Amino acid sequence: MSAAKSVLLDFDGPVCQVFSGMSAAEVARRLRSTYGDAARLAQGDDPLEVVRMASMDGLPRVDALESALTDLEVAAVEMAAPTAHAEAAIKALHAAGHQLAAVSNNSTAALKRYFTSHGLDPYVSPLIGREAIRIRQMKPAPHMLLLALEAHGVPPQAAVLVGDSVSDIQAAHAAGAMSIGYANKPGKYERLRKAGATVVIEDMADLACAS
Repeated sequence: MSAAKSVLLDFDGPVCQVFSGMSAAEVARRLRSTYGDAARLAQGDDPLEVVRMASMDGLPRVDALESALTDLEVAAVEMAAPTAHAEAAIKALHAAGHQLAAVSNNSTAALKRYFTSHGLDPYVSPLIGREAIRIRQMKPAPHMLLLALEAHGVPPQAAVLVGDSVSDIQAAHAAGAMSIGYANKPGKYERLRKAGATVVIEDMADLACAS
């Protein structure tokens, strides 16, 4: 952390549990129902993967599918449970002089709704999430990280991404940044270490202590 001028936060996991009030599986089911041609969409319980794969496969009406997911995410964050110690970590990092940004495969609209409603927007900027125009640039692509670092005026080697998925660690590597894996579920510690996380933590309070 002493080498990190910029701290980039993934949203779902390190900041809150987006689908704690509305399950990700239900959101994925609703997306397939809304699309009307479910057989052509990716199966499984990850709605982000449903939209990402629809774009990668060149399916029609991807913009409408993405818009439907955004609406569901904005509704979900109204009920999202904050991650334990995340708010304290954000405020401690900001007080210590770090610049913070959010970089997420969730929609920018959902990020803005959550950070504003929880009074965290003064500490974290910019909020860079999924947009219809950059679905194919979702993590593990480094695009969103590089946008945040450009806004901060910080080179990648002076930045660290905090994320709870292998795609987060891959995105950090692709951008040339350090990475902190947040192992919030069983089995994640090993997966994040194997993916090459610089370090892995199991409690967001560790960031506050290290700031």
